[in-house]
Amino acid sequence: MKKRKFSLLIIITLLILLCTESIVLILTVNNKLIKTPNNNIIVQVEPGYVRGKVLTDNGAMVLAGIIIEDENGNTYRTVTNAQSGYNLKLAPGSYNLYFTRGIEYSIVKKSIEVESYKMYYLQDVRLVQLFDSYKEGWIGGDLHQHSFYSDGTNSVEHILLSNISVGLYYGFLSDHNSAVGLSEWIQGNNLVANIDGDDNKRMFSAYEAVEVTTEFGHYQSLGIGLTFDQYEVVLRESERVKPKDIKDAIIKEKIIYIAEEIKRAGGVAQINHPYSVSTMGFNYWEVADYFDTIEIWNGVFVPGDGRYEKVDSITKSQNFRSKLKWFQLLNEIKNGGKFFPATGGSDNHNIMSPYTYMGETVVNNIADYEKLYKKSGKYSGQPTNYLHITGDITNEKVLNAIRNGNSFITNGPIIIADFAGISYGETVSIENINSLKIKSFCRDGAHQIKVIVNGELVKTIELTSMNYSDSIVLNNLSSGDWIVFEVLGPNINYAITNPIFIG
Repeated sequence: MKKRKFSLLIIITLLILLCTESIVLILTVNNKLIKTPNNNIIVQVEPGYVRGKVLTDNGAMVLAGIIIEDENGNTYRTVTNAQSGYNLKLAPGSYNLYFTRGIEYSIVKKSIEVESYKMYYLQDVRLVQLFDSYKEGWIGGDLHQHSFYSDGTNSVEHILLSNISVGLYYGFLSDHNSAVGLSEWIQGNNLVANIDGDDNKRMFSAYEAVEVTTEFGHYQSLGIGLTFDQYEVVLRESERVKPKDIKDAIIKEKIIYIAEEIKRAGGVAQINHPYSVSTMGFNYWEVADYFDTIEIWNGVFVPGDGRYEKVDSITKSQNFRSKLKWFQLLNEIKNGGKFFPATGGSDNHNIMSPYTYMGETVVNNIADYEKLYKKSGKYSGQPTNYLHITGDITNEKVLNAIRNGNSFITNGPIIIADFAGISYGETVSIENINSLKIKSFCRDGAHQIKVIVNGELVKTIELTSMNYSDSIVLNNLSSGDWIVFEVLGPNINYAITNPIFIG
């Protein structure tokens, strides 16, 4: 009896307070707050559920990504399960759902109005593979990713799923000075990356890496889970106070030791983001020859396409500066310099950021370009390294393709070029350069292909559709020249290849 009187008293009190608009009840679901017209009262809501499957156009189950956009334009990203199913728990409201599988697939948009408690079963989504790089002998992957075992925010499992959901065939987990997550990561070799038209499973390849993080640069140990002791990656206090020339000599010795240890263990030694600020950059080019590759495209920063930048500007973005330095190093090969294949990596620390295509956006300067890049979000495979692999995909073949520069880097356009089968990272004899075959694809529509010889633009091919295939003739080539291709697409879409050398 007393309990009933007490409950009745609470109800009466709440009614009085609500009538006088002197209280705000904050009751949420999925962080969704529903306010009354007077903007004071927040009413409790219950979610609805949206379920369905994502399939390929031939009906095969496939792991895919889902970008969820609410009525206010807020977006977040999730993935289906390995059996292509999804179960979204959404607060009441209007949503656009974008189903995607990376740059080679179509994007399907579905709009839905969700009400509390209701269950919605959407018709199966069919994603069409518009280009199959695998059948062309190319596989895409990400060389630079971080989990919560270092400074990332995501689990190893989530990163694996994100890689496969954007159509990648391989990936490296490269936590800072840590190999703790690699035992989980290599379990990704049991996951299906794709299924071809005959229902043959194409498996994902999960490879080991560590980002060796020092006071004097960051270095990628690709293919092995090699970590270094603390004293090997920092200066002792006694070393720190040495005169600059002595301290620099000590640092160079440590850098050389790191590169040689990585290679001795069978890995690829890479210089990461050389023009980053503070201790993340690379200032010791005198010892660069000890490394195998250079990361010229780090996904944290805008692509190095340079379309809104000037070569002589002191405020160049770090990827653009890295590309120009790489061009310089390529030109030094004629004089006995070393060939450093270029790589890229998302350097992703958070896989929740979606990629949203915003249509053609007017951009006039690098500042606007950087804002556009941040709005478009970043995700696994932004950018992707496409490797030329024949036959089965193995750790050895992947590492060799990276070492040899049999690759191109992209966040959208695909560009395959060759002289009678001689392609990126390889040398074609001067007698066999009569016809250069080029094939490109960009789902969002590319603008142009730029042909770069020895760092200079020699030809521009204007593009009018997502597909291009043709043969061209390049005149005035000489032995010792190198050719790189760049593709510019809408907004931030960009690709750059490793060189074809003329012998």
